[in-house]
Amino acid sequence: MERQLLPDDHLTEAVHHLVEEAVLLAGGHAPDARHLLLAILKTHAPTVQQLLPNINLDALTEAVQHELENPSSQIAIPYEAIIELAIRIAEREQRAQVNEVHLLKAIALLSGLIPRESLFPAPPALLQIGTNLTEQARQGALPRVVGREAEIALLTETLCRPVNPYAVLVGLEGVGRRAVVQGVAEHIADDTAPEPLRKRPLIMLPHLFDNPELMGKLIEEATQLNAILYIEAFESFLSAPAPPIEMLRQEFLSALIARRVPIIGAVSSLEMFRRYVHRAPDLLKRFQPIEVRPMTREETLQVLAQLASLFEQQHRLAFPNETLQLIVQVADEHIQHRPFPDKAILLMDHIAGRARAQGVVYIEPRMVWETAGVVTGLPIGGGEAAMLQSLRGLEAFLKSRVMGQDDALETLVRVFSLKIRRLDLRPERPNGVFLFAGPTGVGKTETARALAEYFFGSRDKMLRLDMNQFYEAHTAARLLGAEFGYIGFERGAPLLDFVAENPFCVVLLDEMEKAHAEIHKLFLQIFDDGYIIDAQGRRVSFADTVIVMTSNLQPETEVGFLREQPSLEDWRKAFAQRFAPEFINRVDAICVFRPLQRETVRQIVRDRLLAQIIEVYRKRNIELVVSDEAVEWLVEHGFSEHYGARELERAVERSLLLLLAPHVPAMIHATGSAPQRYEVVVQGGRLTLG
Repeated sequence: MERQLLPDDHLTEAVHHLVEEAVLLAGGHAPDARHLLLAILKTHAPTVQQLLPNINLDALTEAVQHELENPSSQIAIPYEAIIELAIRIAEREQRAQVNEVHLLKAIALLSGLIPRESLFPAPPALLQIGTNLTEQARQGALPRVVGREAEIALLTETLCRPVNPYAVLVGLEGVGRRAVVQGVAEHIADDTAPEPLRKRPLIMLPHLFDNPELMGKLIEEATQLNAILYIEAFESFLSAPAPPIEMLRQEFLSALIARRVPIIGAVSSLEMFRRYVHRAPDLLKRFQPIEVRPMTREETLQVLAQLASLFEQQHRLAFPNETLQLIVQVADEHIQHRPFPDKAILLMDHIAGRARAQGVVYIEPRMVWETAGVVTGLPIGGGEAAMLQSLRGLEAFLKSRVMGQDDALETLVRVFSLKIRRLDLRPERPNGVFLFAGPTGVGKTETARALAEYFFGSRDKMLRLDMNQFYEAHTAARLLGAEFGYIGFERGAPLLDFVAENPFCVVLLDEMEKAHAEIHKLFLQIFDDGYIIDAQGRRVSFADTVIVMTSNLQPETEVGFLREQPSLEDWRKAFAQRFAPEFINRVDAICVFRPLQRETVRQIVRDRLLAQIIEVYRKRNIELVVSDEAVEWLVEHGFSEHYGARELERAVERSLLLLLAPHVPAMIHATGSAPQRYEVVVQGGRLTLG
């Protein structure tokens, strides 16, 4: 056998001699397990006896020699398979080369002389439910950490403390808390970590292991392995759903602390950490808080460049620098509910998936805009020009859906255009906080629906809350949800759940003046900070939402069909009686919806409602004509000054359906026949068919 076929770097000199002896036994051909085992029995019999104490070596030698004469022998295992397994065994024992014991173990395992469990026992429970970040870094399975040098250095120093090696990373989800931990794992893996951390496994644990027996095993194994534990979902771990589980988890942490097992946690804010451990002050004082701030655009660009290198190596995707810069820009300007670098990485990952699905190799800037449009739902698939074009068409669309409210709609579009393009000084605030004022039934709710449909792609992107239901202070629990352990905590909070799942949406708060002052305070925080934290500690961002409040409050001068119209200042005075000044100051625009004039009602009946009904009957081969007198009758009987146009559609539809229903069976004609013509007129003060 040629010497160069052997992996010289992996085998000791003694193993090379054994292989050469096996080649001779194989008549100069490649040996298999039989030849190798005979060579080991001949020169290393004590080693064989030690590994296989219950086997008679003479009988084994005779049996193997007999197998040499069997052309279909079950133990004629190829040389390559044996060497491959022997190398794995050596690596598991942290040996640089394969010795004769490793070779014998590989032969014994593959030939069935010893059970696999004897050499490959089940890994510790700690490694079964956790992830060894040190080992992943050693194998190159983790992306190299870019930046975060200061945070990594402070975390490393904290873990080296002899008394309190416990740290809690404080930062929003997505800022890169795990990257800081991975940076420490990298230093451990490449032997550049300080001596107290050398050779130690850094294990990332899930938080769902509320079993006393398992917890005890984890504590013992963490001590034996000299492990460092990272509990990423530390907030969830601390916010136990019931007092017994809370006590169990705190006992788990206390036991680890008693054994000086280093612990790393991750929380969204120090306030939330204090909130959850206030009943265990001894824990609070032991943990060193380490702030992990969102990355800047420049730092994020470095992260994307490193990620682009991986994508090119592993997936043959080319991200030129101009494309990476555009990803950062688009994420910064159009995705506010996530921090850097998470939102840029999210967008880049979507782009990579889109490119692979379409067979694209070179990622051009246009694909950034196309993908961003899909991810956000915003009309930016064609770039900034598409956004501007959509904004130019928004006013006309709203006016086609809501008639007679041009001033209110123009105010809405003007302010919304500034907010959605992030041209104001507070991009972290919602994309607009609007107060729609005016009597009922004049188009306030329909305007909000139309905005969601046109700009966010669907009427389903609007959530309506009837604020009549929040007239008492305790109803705040319906907005924030209940804390773990309290009745109803599993139901969540409809508002926050909807916004978390649909960050680009319209939130309609109907009749806001009916809500309790404490509810106003909750929304004041959303208007000002752009986010709120629910009862279970989840941070929900409203930065990419549009918030619309409606109010039926009226200034002192009553508003009617042809009565004097109050000024904007009159409306502000009316609101000042029901809302705190700071609340009104957070409103970006007050859009005043006027009472509907008779001509507007006539236009709604003729150009929208009747046009739709006539089209429905036309598809049934029926030509329906409505006289001017009938239109006036519908205006008079369908519109209520008190309720506005809210019942107008139903009244018009009902009046015509009752009139036409008796004739419907006679109106069905074969396709291609002349349409049946009916005219709706007024006779004797009633609608009739002429």
